[in-house]
Amino acid sequence: MREPSTGQLLLLGVSIALFVIGGALSLARLRVQRGWMRQGARLCLLLGLLAAAATLVWHSLSRGSWLPIEDNFDAFIWLAILLTVFVIYVGRVRPLPGLDWFIMPAVVLLLIFAGLFGKGRPHEYVESTWHWSHRVSAYGGAVAFAVAAAVGAMYLIVNRRLRSKNASPGPDLGSLERLEHLTRASVTLGFALLTIGLVTGLVRALHRSTTLGTHWFTSPKVILACAVWIVYALVLHAPINPSFRGRKAAILSIVGFLLMLGSMVAAQFMKEGTN
Repeated sequence: MREPSTGQLLLLGVSIALFVIGGALSLARLRVQRGWMRQGARLCLLLGLLAAAATLVWHSLSRGSWLPIEDNFDAFIWLAILLTVFVIYVGRVRPLPGLDWFIMPAVVLLLIFAGLFGKGRPHEYVESTWHWSHRVSAYGGAVAFAVAAAVGAMYLIVNRRLRSKNASPGPDLGSLERLEHLTRASVTLGFALLTIGLVTGLVRALHRSTTLGTHWFTSPKVILACAVWIVYALVLHAPINPSFRGRKAAILSIVGFLLMLGSMVAAQFMKEGTN
C-alpha cells in the first residue's frame, strides 16, 4: 500500500478544477450561447480527463500495481475516468444535450472522494461501488439494446411494407429514417454502458472478486458478452461501412439482443467457481 504523494494530490486537484470549469461553461450556455463556451467546455473536459489519467498512471507506477480495486485512490479515479469517457464518447458519436450536467457532478465527487479516502485500502463501500457500477452499466446496456432490437424489428416491418407492391395492413410505425435514428441512439447508449460493464467486470475478474473462477475467460457469459460488444460495434460504426446500414443494422441489433439474453441465461445456470 502506497499513499498518494503531494504531487499526485495536486494533479488530482487540477483535474477537479478543470472539470468544474468545464461544467460551469456548459451550464452558462443555458443563458448565453457562445461558440467559445462550447469549445472551452470540451477542452476542459478533455484536459480534466488527461490530468486524471496521468494521476492514475503516476500512482499505479509508484505502488507497482494497476488494479484499482486494491486501492481507494485508484478505485475512485478509475470510476471517474470511465464515466468521463462515457460522456465524451456519447457526445462524439450521438450527442445527448445536457448529459454532462447530470454525470459530471458525480465525476467530480468521485475525484474528491479519491483525495479524501485515498490513504487506505478499499473499504466495503469501494468494493460495493465497483460492483454496483458493473451491474448497473451491464443491465443499463441490456435495456438500451432491448429498445434497439424492438425498433430494429419495426424497421424490418416498415422496410418490407415499402418493398412490397401491396402494402400489408397495420399501424403506422414511422419512417425508416426515424427508426434508424432511434436504433442508432439506443445502440450508442447501450454500447457505451456495455463497454463500462466489460471493463469493470474485467478488473473484478483479475482481482479474483468474481464467481466465475480462475478460468473466467472461457465462461459462456464472458464469450457471449464479448460477442454482443462486437455485434453492436458493427451497428454503431455503420457509417464507416455503409454495407451495415439500414436493414443489416436492424438485423444485427436483434441478433445482438438475442446474444445478450443468452449471456444472461448462461449466467443464471452456470456453476459458480472459486474466488
